Amino acid sequence: MTIRSLAVALLFGVAVPVASLAQPAPLLSLADAEGDDDGDGTLVYPREPVAEPGDLDLRSLHVFAERGELRFEATFGNAVRDPAQVKPGLLGNEDLSLFARRGFYAFNLDIYLDVDRVAGSGHTALLPGRRARTDPAHAWERAIVLTPRPELMRRQLRDALVEGGVPAGTDVDATLDAEVFFARDVRVRGRSVSFTVPARFVDAKALLGGSLIAVVTAAKLSIESDWLGGLVRGGSGAEPAIVRLPLGVAAPEAGRPAIAMGYRGTAAPTTAVVDLLAGNGAPQRAQLASGVLSGIAAPGTSPAPGVPAVNPWLKAALAGAGATASPAAAATPALTAAPAARAAAGSAPADARAGASAPAPRVRDAAYLEEQENRLRTLRRLRDANLLTEEEYQRKRREVIDAL
Repeated sequence: MTIRSLAVALLFGVAVPVASLAQPAPLLSLADAEGDDDGDGTLVYPREPVAEPGDLDLRSLHVFAERGELRFEATFGNAVRDPAQVKPGLLGNEDLSLFARRGFYAFNLDIYLDVDRVAGSGHTALLPGRRARTDPAHAWERAIVLTPRPELMRRQLRDALVEGGVPAGTDVDATLDAEVFFARDVRVRGRSVSFTVPARFVDAKALLGGSLIAVVTAAKLSIESDWLGGLVRGGSGAEPAIVRLPLGVAAPEAGRPAIAMGYRGTAAPTTAVVDLLAGNGAPQRAQLASGVLSGIAAPGTSPAPGVPAVNPWLKAALAGAGATASPAAAATPALTAAPAARAAAGSAPADARAGASAPAPRVRDAAYLEEQENRLRTLRRLRDANLLTEEEYQRKRREVIDAL
């Protein structure tokens, strides 16, 4: 049935076969086991209903070719949670609908593509905050990131890379955008989230000729004002900025926290990955326990020719982050911060989290005042970069000032 005949049939009420209205067959369809959103088997969901079992359970991934682009459609175990429906007061002053504007907030989905299928030629470290790497046989050249705050996450990654030093003549933006894509054209419907990726980043031939790793992590529910302030001050501590960067991932915390993923036992999980597209639960747990992930390749296909090599500077920077970050350091509770930092970030106060102890009051000395000044500068920079609206900027600015 042509488009014209379909339109005529609908106009005059003629019955149309369901197959005529169905979307085209996917280029790629991958299914994942049900109920394996527990990482290496030790992860547990938070006590509060910001996320519940099934919310981060990736059940399938389909890829369609549409109008010269690729459309990825990820389906989860539960209906995707709307930021506007988060219980008021659960996260303190944070209004998730202001920051997570694309209809979801609870998770990040990363897709890593090894498009040349040459062992070790691409990146083996996953992006910061994930605390995992690939088997060298599945080293990736392209990463696609679905996150509730894509503009902010890209800005954080760029800032961390720049702070670590850039070789002369390197175009940081072009280098980053050639290898990491933050999805912005996002649609949520029921249990599915779909997003488009332009063919200039990855096309159908490269997709079908490569291998794929998809991981789900819990998303941070507040802006990391401490992290951003550290970048403005030029960083702090011995670890490079790229190592300290969570890039939107909330690391699991011990026990069963109120609003973060937790874990059983005394040892922190090797990775922050909650679900891995791995076919069934046993390979997932084994891979996440080791922290070394393998891709899924379409049988009988060959890699696309002419894939550009990854940038050596970017590869070294990401490899350094993956090699240096330790599970113990990354497992530090993501929402524990000084009172003024929580005010700037909009995260929940300590007494709103059962079992959490209140931090000692900060001494309001010159160093404290300088810290608040840097936070205000950071908020202004976010507004000027259109990562915060004027309303968001003024509200958070007032929170910082009120905390002085």
